[in-house]
Amino acid sequence: MTPAPPPAPKLYVVDDDEQMRQSLAALLGALGHEVVTFSTPGGFHRFYRREMPGCLILDVRMPRQSGLELYEQLLHEGKRLPVIFITAHADVPTAVAAMKSGAVEFLEKPFDRQTLASRVERALALDAEWRSQEAEFAALATRIAVLNDRDRETLSMIQAGEPNKAMAAKLFISERAVEMRRSSLMKKLNVASVAELIDLTATHRLMSDLRQSRELR
Repeated sequence: MTPAPPPAPKLYVVDDDEQMRQSLAALLGALGHEVVTFSTPGGFHRFYRREMPGCLILDVRMPRQSGLELYEQLLHEGKRLPVIFITAHADVPTAVAAMKSGAVEFLEKPFDRQTLASRVERALALDAEWRSQEAEFAALATRIAVLNDRDRETLSMIQAGEPNKAMAAKLFISERAVEMRRSSLMKKLNVASVAELIDLTATHRLMSDLRQSRELR
């Protein structure tokens, strides 16, 4: 069965100003984007799921919950989405806080059409890159997850550069048994060489570290 294609990216506009929402929807729709609008942060939060690709265009100052507070809430919940903050009340502290949260851009009203269009394209490209990395990490994690304790022990020694003879001595097994362990490990991870094995596990570790560093921001 052919897998279903991934959902198309959408632009999510959250602004309590109805005229601004309609203006943004018309402008971005004319540029060929599918736009979904929300009048409150809560409405977007209830709607959005992390598997939905796209970009968030977010007013900073809104009643009850600010745009920055909404975005921080999304990050805390693991819903990572590029954002373009828009405000009529630009100030340096808010801009700095927005950028530290991972914002793509901080635009002050009124802004020109071309600037917004270019920021949206950049945000969508960034979202696609993030999702590609997440898919690669998930595929690697699935392969790593099949390893048992003995496999992981063997892998640790291979990563340390231990030759078969040294591994055999440390594990109190024959060199032939070590070779069988290596072969089983490589078969489970679907790699053809030790170099490929080391590259795969190093990539998994690097991506895991990067993922954790993002979550701590």
